[in-house]
Amino acid sequence: MIMIFGILIASALWFIMFAEFIELGDLIHNSYFWIAMTFSASSLAVYSVVTQKDKFKELLIINKKMIIIGFVHAVLLYGLSRLGVFIAQNMFDFVVPQIEAIYTTKTQLDPLYIGLLLIFIIGPAEEIFWRGFVQNKFSQISTPKRALVLTTIIYSLVHIWAFNPMLLLAALVLGLHWGLLFYKYKSLVPGIISHALWDAMIFVFFPVVF
Repeated sequence: MIMIFGILIASALWFIMFAEFIELGDLIHNSYFWIAMTFSASSLAVYSVVTQKDKFKELLIINKKMIIIGFVHAVLLYGLSRLGVFIAQNMFDFVVPQIEAIYTTKTQLDPLYIGLLLIFIIGPAEEIFWRGFVQNKFSQISTPKRALVLTTIIYSLVHIWAFNPMLLLAALVLGLHWGLLFYKYKSLVPGIISHALWDAMIFVFFPVVF
């Protein structure tokens, strides 16, 4: 029940942030997206930790190996993302407009602040909730493999209200990758580092430019 409630909260928050076809969603997405995203991700992370404090002590143990794995996968994901975009834009006409739409929120805040939020709050908080809470909870009532699949699907679908297939595809592929890291290493550290750095690189420091 705790997990279902958390997923429902996340779904509602992502709906409000991405559903531009409603007045509130349009206002938040186009004027206050980074405030909303920071609030949403951090609130879900707090909810996750509060509801299972003891488990997170194990999942957040930091060591050199986990840090290196996180950095390697951040760079790997960035390279694969750029390659994927290059291939897709040469195959389909809709790719460029949809990717450009993802970047429209950059004008709402200084890029440096966006990068800092992605690295220190949003990226880590998303991993704490989606992998450390949702995937971990699913693993307790099902198998780890099913937990990986279910979490990846839900993580992707909460972005559906943007009506942007490229965003959905990115969420699916990235969610699967970070879910696999958690599945393999039973630690949130690699995923947190990979997620946070990938976010900052692809969105702020080395964005896709057409």
